[in-house]
Amino acid sequence: MVATCSRSTKSHRQAFQPLDPLRTEILTSDEESDLCSYREGSPFSLTGAARTITAEAGKTLLIIGPASFELRGGEASVLGAPLDSSRRVVVRGKQTPVEIHSSAGFRVWLGEDGGVEELGGSTIPLSWREAASALSQLDEGTAVVIGGGDAGKTTLCTFLANSMLSEGKRVSVVDADIGQTDLGPPTTMAAADVTRHAVNLSEVEPSERLFIGLTSPGRVKGKVIRGVKRLVACRAGHGKLAIVNTDGWVKGSEAVTYKVQMLDELKPDIALGIGTGDNTSEILQAGNRATLLARSPDIIKERTQVDRRELRALGYQKYLAGASVKVFRSDRTGVQSALSSEPLHLNRLSRSQVEDLKDAIVGFLDAGGFLQEIGILKDVIPSNKTVKIRSRIAVTPSKIEIGGVRLSDDGRELGYVRRYEQGGEASRTYQSPLRL
Repeated sequence: MVATCSRSTKSHRQAFQPLDPLRTEILTSDEESDLCSYREGSPFSLTGAARTITAEAGKTLLIIGPASFELRGGEASVLGAPLDSSRRVVVRGKQTPVEIHSSAGFRVWLGEDGGVEELGGSTIPLSWREAASALSQLDEGTAVVIGGGDAGKTTLCTFLANSMLSEGKRVSVVDADIGQTDLGPPTTMAAADVTRHAVNLSEVEPSERLFIGLTSPGRVKGKVIRGVKRLVACRAGHGKLAIVNTDGWVKGSEAVTYKVQMLDELKPDIALGIGTGDNTSEILQAGNRATLLARSPDIIKERTQVDRRELRALGYQKYLAGASVKVFRSDRTGVQSALSSEPLHLNRLSRSQVEDLKDAIVGFLDAGGFLQEIGILKDVIPSNKTVKIRSRIAVTPSKIEIGGVRLSDDGRELGYVRRYEQGGEASRTYQSPLRL
């Protein structure tokens, strides 16, 4: 039986009106460079002006990205993570709720379309606090969060991790949302121990990453399930709670079968659903396991496809910064398909097949199969079995996997590698010599 917690603390949303007149400060070029990790000209670039604002206890400031802010006095927290004056928080195309515990001042920088709104009360649904209470009863184990896109899965995972840290628990997170992961670039999944409170999961340093090669699980369901199971095995147990974030594919019979299989393989101590749309409830009910259905926050912001592409571009850019073209020989470093894990025979490729593969994202793997870096395939030279890849990798990889997403040098998605556009699982669809 699915336990449904429908109550929440209702927020009263209004356009933010500062209690004191705004004070504008112009940043120096060094300060602006330090604050802005965004590509110049992107919709997520920050402006060079700062505002000082204040808010009273019991309020919530909703910082709408792109933005950056610092606490300048008083007490406040984000998703259970206490803020202090040494912490500068960057909001990349999302929104961050800042709960005010005593009268507080902030310095805020806003980008295009960024903003600040004042809300009455807390934005954390009561069902989230009940989920944290249920999780705190475990000395160790695994909690898996299931829900649709923009339901608030990552935010819930962050809140749960912070809550468990405040309870004195040892906590790890596994981010298996391959389209919008916060622990690595898109097309990957990762795991990490959470050793301090985090405003968002991107602050956490991952210990293991796996390369999947696509941003949607439909064609790589088996690989995604095997990957998340492996990462949970790395981080769970030994007196530790593992919180697993999953992708947002929960609509339709195929998605239900996929998510139920994932839960059956992971055998979580508790499965947490979030949101009431799609087939989330059906997924939770399809098994004999402890479950809880939480509601999405009232302030949830639904992203457009353009928003998602821009956020993914930022993710790629972060891991391609400083990249240069490097040459690898397939007789020294194996080259294989990310979907089938079968070898790619470079000397058998035709000119058209080489063109198909250009600009594909690639993953560099170590001897254990974990991701070291990503890159972009720039050329294949069949005659001497070499590949040219733009990457910042500085060590010798054990293997190179070619994924299915094509990227520009600045991290913009160009579409899919042609062999991936046919659909279906790789093992039954893609043929030699590409084996994609």
